[in-house]
Amino acid sequence: MFGTREELCVQLENMFTFDEPLILLVWTEEGVSVACRERGQHPDEKEVWSLMKAIGDMPMAEYRREGITCARVCELMMKQREEENRQVSVTATLLSRVLKRYASDLENRVGHAWEAGRQEPECLRDALRDVHSLQNQLAA
Repeated sequence: MFGTREELCVQLENMFTFDEPLILLVWTEEGVSVACRERGQHPDEKEVWSLMKAIGDMPMAEYRREGITCARVCELMMKQREEENRQVSVTATLLSRVLKRYASDLENRVGHAWEAGRQEPECLRDALRDVHSLQNQLAA
């Protein structure tokens, strides 16, 4: 499980009876960071949170079988980094079509924010900038 203390308590309450014996092992941001640093990895805050979420979403059978050790945390981080840098090949036509739809959706969301009197979130601006960058690369 992954979440705040309050969220996890609610999940535990819904999953188990009040008198059921449990063992609770806790990984914190600091624990994940230290486990990685001890093995020469230096994750940033985003990577730590992503690792914590991945561990929390792991099927119970998997962590029972393999455990969540310091070495396993580092292994998961390396897999996460590999996945981030993985490249795939698609046709320019397909990519162009997907980018056009995504840009339209993002611009629609920006419009909704504007109509509500709010400034568009930074994440929308960043996403639009990424889309436009890819579109420019395709056009070159």
